Amino acid sequence: MRILLCNDDGPDAEGVRCLQQRLSALGETWAITPDRERSATSHALSIRESLQLKEVGHRRFTLSGYPADCANVGLHSGRFPRFDLVVSGINHGPNLGDDVHYSGTVAAARQGAVHSLHSIAISFPDYNPQASAERPAQWFAGWLQRNLDRLHAGIVYNINYPDEQAGAEGFPEERWTYQGRRTYRDEYEILEEGNGEALLRMRTTEFGHVREDRSDFEAVIDGCISITPLSTYTTHIRELKRWF
Repeated sequence: MRILLCNDDGPDAEGVRCLQQRLSALGETWAITPDRERSATSHALSIRESLQLKEVGHRRFTLSGYPADCANVGLHSGRFPRFDLVVSGINHGPNLGDDVHYSGTVAAARQGAVHSLHSIAISFPDYNPQASAERPAQWFAGWLQRNLDRLHAGIVYNINYPDEQAGAEGFPEERWTYQGRRTYRDEYEILEEGNGEALLRMRTTEFGHVREDRSDFEAVIDGCISITPLSTYTTHIRELKRWF
């Protein structure tokens, strides 16, 4: 099995390093990551700009593009072998609810799903890119080995590992969930203004969520590992039926 690893935190993040180390026992791993931090870039693709691919280690590459570019170059540039699985992460910071629309981590996995590959995105709650992701990486390697034959191609399995107490014994409970609903309170700071122009910068966004049973939020709040199957098919059937 050949595994393509991507992320949106860049090549030096501990999440992807821990993941590559653990998954090497299951197959041949190749890592293609953005050459810088690319969080919240969603499913951006570089269709007019040239991309610089650089080898930085044994089967480790950086790309001057976005997370979805990394997956696409790995799958379609002709520079790499055929991959069986795309794994994106381990992201430093959660990807819950509507975060999946903005997440570069989820987008890299989604790019694999669009091309009918087995695809997984995995995140954990520590935003520090140098924080150890060894625990979620260890759990994920075991989970993947147990469940790979049960996964379906073309689906993004969005996994969020919860915060843990130091020295915890055993891994958290696994819970299959649906995508919850995030609430945002966005504000912008006006840095400069005049002559019909303004220079803006987003202030810190306040996050919340809608309390719903069996959502990804509730699982993580309960200290469980959330596993949410996401479809690339986004037509709202009930609304379509209402009109036709």
